[in-house]
Amino acid sequence: MSNLTTDPLEEVIRSSGEGWLIDWFEPRDQAISHLRKRLQAADEASRHRLGAVAPSLTAEALIAEHQRNPHKVRALLQVLPTVQTPDILVLVRRILDGASIKTMKLDYSMQKSFHLVVELEPLETQVTGERYESTDIEDAVILRHLGILKMGDQPVFDGFYPLNVEK
Repeated sequence: MSNLTTDPLEEVIRSSGEGWLIDWFEPRDQAISHLRKRLQAADEASRHRLGAVAPSLTAEALIAEHQRNPHKVRALLQVLPTVQTPDILVLVRRILDGASIKTMKLDYSMQKSFHLVVELEPLETQVTGERYESTDIEDAVILRHLGILKMGDQPVFDGFYPLNVEK
């Protein structure tokens, strides 16, 4: 009989169908620690940026959220290993929580520059000027998760969704 226990974050990752986050990481035995550090950095950015209304981005918060909204957790997990800027993970969480994208600007020049700026329509009245920026092209991974539609023939980015790519 084995007394091995699985980290609760690993259980959530695997039950979300995102085991590749662990299995493809090198060295594999450091995957969970690495992901927890990314989440901790994003949680600190969230608290610094939003204070009392900051969403928690700790591993424990994701584990608890998975019980209520597994699709939201799956969407965040899918971008976690790629997003380089902690503030961009905060942006993702805010959109998952219902914030609307007010403006988005992307400036890109091949092999020269990348600059993404997203401004949210805040969920709380006490939060103003929710502007998120990145100059790291790896953060562009979030763009493929945005809902894209037209309302009255006008463009709308609405929501943040997990990719359903079958193996």
